[in-house]
Amino acid sequence: MTSAPVTITPVRPIVAIVGRPNVGKSTFFNRVTGTRQAITDDRPGVTRDRIHAIAEWCGHRFTLVDTGGYIPGSDDEIEGGIRRQAEHALEEADLVLFLVDATDGVTGDDQDVADLLRRRNAPCMLVVNKVDHPEVERYNLAEYYTLGLGEPYVVSAATGRRSGDLLDAIVARFEHLDAAPPADAEVVRIVLAGRPNVGKSTLINRLSGQEVSLVHDEPGTTRDATDVTLDAGGRRFVLVDTAGMRRRAKVEDPIEYYSNLRASYSIERCDVVVVLLDALEGATAQDARIIGHAMEMGKGIVIAVNKWDLMKNREDPVGIDTYRDEMRHRYPFVSNYPILVLSALTGSRASRCLEEAAKVHDRARARISTSRLNRWIEEATKRLPPTGNGRDIRVHYVTQSGESPPTFLIFATRPDLVSEAYKKHLERSLRESFDFEGTPLRLHWRHSRSRSAPGGRAEA
Repeated sequence: MTSAPVTITPVRPIVAIVGRPNVGKSTFFNRVTGTRQAITDDRPGVTRDRIHAIAEWCGHRFTLVDTGGYIPGSDDEIEGGIRRQAEHALEEADLVLFLVDATDGVTGDDQDVADLLRRRNAPCMLVVNKVDHPEVERYNLAEYYTLGLGEPYVVSAATGRRSGDLLDAIVARFEHLDAAPPADAEVVRIVLAGRPNVGKSTLINRLSGQEVSLVHDEPGTTRDATDVTLDAGGRRFVLVDTAGMRRRAKVEDPIEYYSNLRASYSIERCDVVVVLLDALEGATAQDARIIGHAMEMGKGIVIAVNKWDLMKNREDPVGIDTYRDEMRHRYPFVSNYPILVLSALTGSRASRCLEEAAKVHDRARARISTSRLNRWIEEATKRLPPTGNGRDIRVHYVTQSGESPPTFLIFATRPDLVSEAYKKHLERSLRESFDFEGTPLRLHWRHSRSRSAPGGRAEA
């Protein structure tokens, strides 16, 4: 997979929302997409990265892109990064929605953004937001013609008023719609998760080959969950960058609180979680909590140790193995998950994240036939029969009941007497026999009075 080029493949057309801070871009984005993916707050500068989501209206699918508040000419480093993100969105957009605020009138920053859009000569619609009162005549819309972008469309993103009319006008601009990926197309959805400042945004930028997420030394730079779709090695991936996850007890700022919730929601809807660790700091208790959270949700997991370029033994295979062994000794529950070392900054071994995530994705969706499972259980129990309270326990059969995570039903005469140690022994044997590295397993023991086929006289 490493030799194949990476290409960004969003669903077209792409509609980008731009405007100065606090005009309601994120509220409008959430309204149209029917999500709460973008964090909304009265404070300016909350949205920093581009946020992509698929929107649908009247049978048309398109990618909607939220951007941070555009502040022309600012010398602030983070505001400059936000501005670059908005400019990237403009470059890839088929249609631009320029949002302004009806309660403020036309400002100098609005004029500057309008000048930029006119120079780019890109298809653009001027949208006057916060027209919350039903009597539109109360608002002075004539002044917005001075922006030179044609007739303004009015909307209230907060209440949804006139949003249908605006969407009708948007889809009417689509001359050619590229087909979205088929519903059954195999897409590996990967979430990059970890503590603040471990390099998640640097890694997603490295893998995608563009500035998808704003990178800064200040912890908490990423706030929303930003994602990008790309093709690599014949596979399609969706990479999702998330805010750094800290212990809830340490989170006081409401924006960071909602960022953590967004990160948790992103994990819930992904296929594989790539948990990034800092090589210099080593695995911490919070890293273990994040990994444990992903396990509880049944997600495939790849552990990626970032900043390996700063380690003295970075090219020593023995040093790498020692690092892995020490981590597995400290946190035994990660023994069944791949541990990679990489440098998002230099790109060394970075593409292995995609390779390993694809393997974990496939293992999590593997289906094992009942006949193979019963041959396995027969051999496993022959080598070490289960017992409980001095009584023999007969395992009648095993069948797979689900995937992602792989889930199995084990029918036995006295499942209530099977010890936890024996259950873990069988899980290890199952992993070794069918290669389930990287994915949690669910083994459910059920009572069976006779050796009948599934669905016979077995009792749940």
